[in-house]
Amino acid sequence: MGLRVLSDGTRSRPHLVSLGRSERGACNNGCEPCLSETVADMRPTALEGAHVVVRDREPTLARDLALRVREIAAKKPASITLLTNGRMLSLAPVVPALTRAGVSRFVVKLFGLEAAAHDAHTRAPGSFEQAIAGIAHARSLDAHVLVTFPLVAGHARPEHHALARALTGKDAIEHPEPEVETHANEFRYDVVFLREGITDPQWASDNFFPMAHVHTGPFCNIRCTYCNVHGGDDPRLYEASYVESILDAAAAQVLAKSDGRGTPTIDFIGGEPTAHPDLRRFIAHARRLGFEKIYVCTNGTLLGRPGYLDGLVAAGLTGVRFSLHDHRADVARSLADVEGLGERYVEIATMLLARTDLHLHLYRILLAETMDALPDYLRWIASRNRTGRPLDLTFGMPSMRGRLFENRHLYPSLEGLREHVRGAIAIAKSLGAEPLIHHAPACLVHDEPFRAACLHVVTTQLEAASGAHDVQSFEGDARFGRACDRCAAKGAGCHGLPAAYWEADPDAAERWLTPLAAPSFPGGWRRV
Repeated sequence: MGLRVLSDGTRSRPHLVSLGRSERGACNNGCEPCLSETVADMRPTALEGAHVVVRDREPTLARDLALRVREIAAKKPASITLLTNGRMLSLAPVVPALTRAGVSRFVVKLFGLEAAAHDAHTRAPGSFEQAIAGIAHARSLDAHVLVTFPLVAGHARPEHHALARALTGKDAIEHPEPEVETHANEFRYDVVFLREGITDPQWASDNFFPMAHVHTGPFCNIRCTYCNVHGGDDPRLYEASYVESILDAAAAQVLAKSDGRGTPTIDFIGGEPTAHPDLRRFIAHARRLGFEKIYVCTNGTLLGRPGYLDGLVAAGLTGVRFSLHDHRADVARSLADVEGLGERYVEIATMLLARTDLHLHLYRILLAETMDALPDYLRWIASRNRTGRPLDLTFGMPSMRGRLFENRHLYPSLEGLREHVRGAIAIAKSLGAEPLIHHAPACLVHDEPFRAACLHVVTTQLEAASGAHDVQSFEGDARFGRACDRCAAKGAGCHGLPAAYWEADPDAAERWLTPLAAPSFPGGWRRV
């Protein structure tokens, strides 16, 4: 799924070389999909001085492999690497014949840390033990052998490196791909779960947890200055079959394991999901899988296409999470950092606030240049609310990620921040809304900790193929202060204050922190 980058023959971007057969190459594993499939443009001709990788399903099954390697060696490459599942390497003549022909190193693919996981993926019982035996035999012949874990390529964990070192003496390497640059969310998805023991109705009643975030690709049509993922820098939209496979994986985890609390939900994220031509197809697929709630997280600017949103609703869309960070067209345009948006933000917001067939969730980052306008923002959206429901609002602080590393002037001053937020909450409540707080330390709302998302939900990142999962912090570089050691929130989900504040004025950051006491009753953090 990665961004296609022209190979240059270096070790980091080697030329990938197929065996040139017209038919689909053979393999003695049954992986679906094949992660070493031959692609059309894998026949570079100028190889002199370049590093090349033979990547062609399972090349060791080709009877003329040694001859093909000699043909490649005749073009005088700097090295020839053979990508293999390793099962044939234990046969006596294979490794000697290939090293004599010119193979410099062997890269063996492992799909798990032990036989059960590996063999489940390859659909070939005994394939793990054969691969391990092949590695050992090749090394006994002084061949250079490395290990790659294709299912976690580029994100190998310590346990993967440990196994690779035990087998080869070297860390695991990245799987050689025709598309060598990947995005952080590829081959994985996030699920936001409600924390155990939470009974607060604002979180536990008919909410959208567990919510699986499924990435449609990092392409975005705008370049917001506060974007967490550098949206608009990467032009990819993921293939439809890939996105649907992630949806299938999410269904197996989220639907099959739902504990009856909340409503399992799919949330399409990006980049900008509405830029994907197959979004309607994805929504329909999620509906067929059994997800009752289906959202799209969007900047909204493409929702105004005639009939487009109606088509998404017809496919099964139930809600929109709209990033509306200012109601003033000129300010919204400047934050988006692109030309030609005109009044589109205002028009889309007005349109969504009039839809009765969708649940609208508005998310606003608290930015330095828009804090003073927050009361007007709340009154503006309330005056246009025709949905028949109270406003659904979330406020968040800038996370120390993405473009905010380059735009630290956007961080609101800690001085007066709580007062701004407390005033905004009071106005929102007077308008019938109960705002929540996300991407912020719990002590931002120390007198109303029930509003803090970090105390009520936990985000887990899952590997799509293996099902392996890790609890994640999506606050970027956030840090605790000394006062946090006395705060019950530190061990209950809070990740601290964005690093930008510590780097700007650590004393002011420390003074701002306000430790919270642990709740003395079951069910969570009480309303005051």
